[in-house]
Amino acid sequence: MSNSYLIHDMIRICPQTGEVLEKEARVGSPGELRKNPQALLSPRNAYVSFQIILRLGGGSIEDIRIQAESVKGERGEIPAAEFTFYTQWFHRIQGRYCPDALVPLEEGQSSRLSLASVTGMNAIEGQSYAAVWADLFVPRDVKPGDYHGTLRVTTGAGTDSHPIRLRALETIVPNESFMIADLNSYADNLSRRIGCLRNNDNRYEDGTFFNVEKQFFRMAHEHRCLFHYLPYAHSGDIPPTFAPELEGKGKAMRVKDWSRFDEHFGPYLDGSAFADTKRGAIPIPFMYLPFNFHWPADYVKFGTKGYRTEFAAIMEEFHRHFSEMGWLRTKFELFLNHKKRYKLFPYDGDETRFVWDEKINDIFYDLAKEVLEKEGGAKFIFRTDASWSYGLHFEKYATMIKMWVVNQQIFSWFPEGLQSLRKAGDVVWTYGGTQSIGQSLMATVISPLTAVVQGVDGFCFWENTLWGDKWPITPDSDGRAALFYPGDELFGIRGPIPSIRLKTMRGAMQVADCMEQWIRRQPEGGRERIAGIIARALDIKPGSWWSDKPHFLDRPPYLWLDGMLSEAPSASLQRGQPPEAFHDMKQALWGMLG
Repeated sequence: MSNSYLIHDMIRICPQTGEVLEKEARVGSPGELRKNPQALLSPRNAYVSFQIILRLGGGSIEDIRIQAESVKGERGEIPAAEFTFYTQWFHRIQGRYCPDALVPLEEGQSSRLSLASVTGMNAIEGQSYAAVWADLFVPRDVKPGDYHGTLRVTTGAGTDSHPIRLRALETIVPNESFMIADLNSYADNLSRRIGCLRNNDNRYEDGTFFNVEKQFFRMAHEHRCLFHYLPYAHSGDIPPTFAPELEGKGKAMRVKDWSRFDEHFGPYLDGSAFADTKRGAIPIPFMYLPFNFHWPADYVKFGTKGYRTEFAAIMEEFHRHFSEMGWLRTKFELFLNHKKRYKLFPYDGDETRFVWDEKINDIFYDLAKEVLEKEGGAKFIFRTDASWSYGLHFEKYATMIKMWVVNQQIFSWFPEGLQSLRKAGDVVWTYGGTQSIGQSLMATVISPLTAVVQGVDGFCFWENTLWGDKWPITPDSDGRAALFYPGDELFGIRGPIPSIRLKTMRGAMQVADCMEQWIRRQPEGGRERIAGIIARALDIKPGSWWSDKPHFLDRPPYLWLDGMLSEAPSASLQRGQPPEAFHDMKQALWGMLG
């Protein structure tokens, strides 16, 4: 009997029994999986993924070797170098072992990244199966058609030869995304959470921080996501290089030196940080500005002429410098993340709930108005993250606030809100949390699909680097706040390693971008046709991505209780569908796109 077999990318297996972990899946046992040979279907300029399941016990794990050959067709060839393999790391989640972290696989018994070494470090009691994630990149210039190759898995018991059958489609995934998958994080969290940074007091001066951080930006970029860093703490304090050094006071305040700031962010803003990636040198589409209640003007001066003078002058200097640098493809966000519950400032700038905090919008718009209303040069926009008061604000502030990041549940109560914001030309995202490792992988594809059917510009996961000190066993919150893991201390990788959920997100984003590309080419009705494909594949009613309004909307938001929100209507595309439903939907989509 073969000691290995291939499975698709939307299920995961238990390392002890080989059973499928997704209870909703159409197949469950190793025997059923072996009977389902994998045929790959992919657009071009895209990754297609599958998994190699290895049954242990047929010899030493040190003897296992995986070798892919070129995939060839009548019209061309995809080199073997386009395959990438990762050993799956199993975590303890809700009483069972579930894979998520992916460790780049290196051959060689002495390698720290060999299958044997990583499996040994993982130390799963009673492990009978190992799993390897495989990515195959289908280049843009490959000709559409059928391609064939062989993947060989050698163990102590012999060599299994697995046929690789790929159909490359006419469709080409665009390099630039039409939708933003926003992986949010906070100023210099990496230094607290990665050993090689945490233990290095000179990390900014010696370039270590820049090198490590760049790997997070690049990994997000290659997975069709944006690594998005708020550059200040709730106190308003800013780590070194996240803002330029200032000098002077009042009318004499100015930027003393741009060099360290430009060294830090310039490669992201001109795209050079991504020059040798598959998607190419595309500048990041959005970036937070460091402006906040306490910078550039000291909050002690708030409400005075001096505060206004300093804030407005440095905002103008930022705009002039960014324009001169040619950073014209990024939207720069003025965003006030302060919350008065932390007892540092008396106002909420973020997720305004109390009517007496609304004036913060008016005050800071007025401070930055000259720059926010400029038509030429770098694009600066006023951003709000909205929840409690969204229903009261989307008309009131639509022309002032040009970027809205809205709680997904509350957003679904107000389809008319999107119409108002669209009429004003605003950017609209929704926000929520990363799906836990224990959920079906269908939970990860839901956010891009929801964004498509609702017609928004993107979605935000509020935190993506909070893996916790015990992540190799159980990540914090079962992975709800991390799509990356640190590679340094266990594996000697000075940067992140990806997760299965990040790979799944990339697959969903490739689909979403193809959908949005097609919608934009249609004279009318394109989004409705795409929404119909999604609804049929997921067995849901069209329009179910909007929900009924709750009974308490006649009360002011400061009287809402958390329990009321928990019981309120919430729209979701996820209804316990089998993970294979995502493949069904892709089949229907590719058929329509040709």
